[in-house]
Amino acid sequence: MELIKFSGNNEKLFTRMIIEKLSPKTILVVPETHSAIIMKDGEMLQTLSKGKYNLVELLGITKGEDVILEVIFVSKTAKLKLLWGTPNKITIEDPIYKESYKMGMSGDFEVQVSDPRKCFLYLVGSEDVLTADALQDRLMSKVVSVVEDVLATYIEENSISFSNVYLYKQEISNIVVPKLSSIFSQNYGISVSAFNIANIIFDEKDLERLNKSTTTKTSLVCSNCGTELKADAKFCFNCGKRVGESKVCPKCHAENPLEARFCLMCGEKL
Repeated sequence: MELIKFSGNNEKLFTRMIIEKLSPKTILVVPETHSAIIMKDGEMLQTLSKGKYNLVELLGITKGEDVILEVIFVSKTAKLKLLWGTPNKITIEDPIYKESYKMGMSGDFEVQVSDPRKCFLYLVGSEDVLTADALQDRLMSKVVSVVEDVLATYIEENSISFSNVYLYKQEISNIVVPKLSSIFSQNYGISVSAFNIANIIFDEKDLERLNKSTTTKTSLVCSNCGTELKADAKFCFNCGKRVGESKVCPKCHAENPLEARFCLMCGEKL
């Protein structure tokens, strides 16, 4: 019996093997960690899950037929880490200061195969090796498009000023993962298992202009939770507390939280 089995490591998304000679006793072994795509004359015949298969019986090959097969072992568990970055800075409207600015972002993300057949058809094809660089090039425009959309929406809906964006990297990343994974699974047969925003870079001229703007435009800070608010805000979007609910010190006239028993500025009993 001739045994054909996967012999590589599980760090690659796929491994290609050529079978030039078949006998009635040729057995293909597919491990639990992989799926196997059988190709004949450039055509995908079957996708096999774990188990042992007699290739002659499986494919209905007649005695004496000259056949060359390709077996592509596709990993179910291997994760490939890729880099991403915005080729051009994204234009954002600051919801607090009503000023636009440009911001660049970069980081990494991990993908793994969710649909072996679709992945091979749309990403691998005739390639002997699917390199990280090649995959990054194919996926980059989709990644940037999703990041731009999520970023702009999140900043606007949560009223995040330019100076606080970096505090929300993880929250933004968590929103990107399912959106990106859905697109990649549907189009390429791969899913996104992790996404990370590592760097945020502002345009220097914009940053200088915005820093000057913060000294001339007044913003409010919620006395209950400390959240930065728009200058005309009546309620805190984070905790719901009404803006302006505070105790005024009778001695120094400083504003204090409602729960304060003594003035924060002069110590007078309230």
